[in-house]
Amino acid sequence: MPKYIFITGTNTDVGKTFIGTKLIKGLNKTYRCLAFKPIETGCVKKKGVLIPKDSTKYYNMLNKVIGLDELNPYRFIPPVSPYLAIKKAKKKIFIKDYYEKLKMISKNAPVLVEGAGGAFSPLALDGLNIDLMRTIRSFNILVIKDELGCISGALSNILAFEKYKARLDLLILNTQNKNNMDNFKEITKYTSIPMINYTKSTDIKTIQDKISKFL
Repeated sequence: MPKYIFITGTNTDVGKTFIGTKLIKGLNKTYRCLAFKPIETGCVKKKGVLIPKDSTKYYNMLNKVIGLDELNPYRFIPPVSPYLAIKKAKKKIFIKDYYEKLKMISKNAPVLVEGAGGAFSPLALDGLNIDLMRTIRSFNILVIKDELGCISGALSNILAFEKYKARLDLLILNTQNKNNMDNFKEITKYTSIPMINYTKSTDIKTIQDKISKFL
């Protein structure tokens, strides 16, 4: 069975794509790892084609080894939640549709899947990001932006994963900007889930080592 790595966040704009593209680059030194972003909103139309900002980063990072339409099958212009974009466009897109598209590219290669929004953001007409995680039985990474208030967001997500009976394998505190807080220490006091503080590019190797045990 193909191996799936799902990267999600406590919210939108926490650095999922930033971490994800660096992971793809690192993993491909050892594995032939592909990427998949099931749906992207806030796309821009150029010459009649919808261009997805985040998915294009993965597409370029992978040197175009798979088509952009395979990597990102569903796109919408309005910068709203996937659920609302689907409803406004009067489309019928369900969790199973994402899974079918994912299976078409995965075959024997591991795939890094990036969700849209946070782990509990609506992803389709019938489910959330976490519902896709449960469907594909992925290794799940939660990205937390290192900022004021992130402790509550992180612990709320951890408890929600437990309630959903969904696996949560790795926490990444995304500390791109230095601050005087100690959110890493505070969060780790309340959970036994492995956690890595991303502060520099070399930290990706530590994340890869955690994932390699799953692959």
